[in-house]
Amino acid sequence: MLWLLIGILAYFFLALSSLGDKIFLKGKQDPKTYVFYVGLLSGLVVFIIPFINCDPISIWPLLEGVVYIAALYTMYFALDRFEVSIVVPTLGGLQVVFIFLLSIIFFQIKEVSLRNIIALFALIIGTFLISFDKSKTKIKSKELLFCTLSAFLFALDFILTKQVFNTHSFFEGLVYMRLTSFFIVFLFLLNKDFRRNIFKIKKKNNKKLIFIFAQTAGAIGILLQSYAISLASVFNLAILNALKGVQYVFLLILTFLISTLYSNVLKENFTKRNLILKVVSIFIIAIGIALLTI
Repeated sequence: MLWLLIGILAYFFLALSSLGDKIFLKGKQDPKTYVFYVGLLSGLVVFIIPFINCDPISIWPLLEGVVYIAALYTMYFALDRFEVSIVVPTLGGLQVVFIFLLSIIFFQIKEVSLRNIIALFALIIGTFLISFDKSKTKIKSKELLFCTLSAFLFALDFILTKQVFNTHSFFEGLVYMRLTSFFIVFLFLLNKDFRRNIFKIKKKNNKKLIFIFAQTAGAIGILLQSYAISLASVFNLAILNALKGVQYVFLLILTFLISTLYSNVLKENFTKRNLILKVVSIFIIAIGIALLTI
């Protein structure tokens, strides 16, 4: 169950990253610009190269790098255009379903334990509820389309990542995947308008620090998540993704604390009904995790 512990730790760092993103992205921000900088930071994996033996690259890291950037872009586009309270639970729920279906196609899963199925559903339900906003329940066809596309791409990225670690060592596969992402984002510079605007973004120094913090935490989270993927069995890929509910638990706690102690940095309104729903969600997620550790 080492993959489970590493997965939970990964989602803690991803929660820190999400919190930083939430503060940094106050106001409008071009999704392509944000993806560009995220992909650009992927190039830091070059510092790992001297410490590993690089065998010839297979097709899987190249495919993963392309799909990863496409998934990021569709997600940020959806978050920029539509309500977060709709995008997040829809994306989270659909992604688990797609991972399960793609696992069957890629890895030909035939036997699944009842306990794991119950744990999977508990995590899906808990994840949906903890990110659910009752005041915004209507979803339009365009929102559903982008959420479905983004969920499919992230699910495919999960599967391709597992394929990478089936054909390459962990650090070797990580370097190949992130370098591919690094080179892909440079294609954005072929657009003259994007090239002219990309380096004109002005943020206060504290905002720059928040961006660096968010991306550092995100990089650690992705690294740990990738390692968890390399350790998990093919069926547990869906469960590992469903553990995203743990990320929302961490994010809820961190948001509540910062909103209470530093309301000038981030202000969130927590109603009594909303908090009760979150507590119930946390309880359901805890049941799912408990089933996995029995």
